[in-house]
Formats: sequence, structure tokens, C-alpha cells
Amino acid sequence: MRVNFSFKHLLPQEQSFVKTYFSLDSKLGKIQAIVNRLNSDETLEVRAEKFPKKSAYKVSLLLQRPWNLIVSEDDHTLKEAIDLAKDKLLERLRKLWAKKKYNIGGRESN
Repeated sequence: MRVNFSFKHLLPQEQSFVKTYFSLDSKLGKIQAIVNRLNSDETLEVRAEKFPKKSAYKVSLLLQRPWNLIVSEDDHTLKEAIDLAKDKLLERLRKLWAKKKYNIGGRESN
């Protein structure tokens, strides 16, 4: 799985924090474990933005598959915004994996 980062209105030290914090095995490893079960090659885009007029951050995660999974979270700390967005993406991936595993919806699984 490839990971791309994009930033808007973040200072260089905040950018490096996002890259190192998100690239930790505990953050990226859980996402990769579920993605590997789905047998596909994805690109994960991490977008971090700081709102210039207030002290808040927005983190968006976009997992590009044959379809796209997009989650975003706002919070007053960068760390919390990353954690909340990651948890939301993990929940969606788990639901997707359960549908594929149990063939929910009557579609053929690839």
C-alpha cells in the first residue's frame, strides 16, 4: 500500500509530525492488515489542513480502490484528528471486509 501526504497551511514541524505519527506501525499497520485481507493494491492519501482563523485541524484519509473510501475528522489537536480519522477508516474497512467475507448483498466475491 502506497501512502501519499498532502498539507495545507501546516508548518514544516507539523508536516513532519503527521508523517512520523501516521507512519508508526500501530497506525498504518492496522489499516494494512485489513487491506491485505481484501487482496488489492491501494493508495492511501493523507490530507492534513490547519484552519487559519481558528486553532483546529482537519485530517482526511482517502483510500483509493476500485471505489473510494473517504473519511475526515476535525479536532483542535492534530494527533486527535489523525486518531479519529484512522478509527473511522478502520471501521469502514472492517464492514467492507465482513461483506466480502460473508458475501452480503448477493454479489460474487472476486
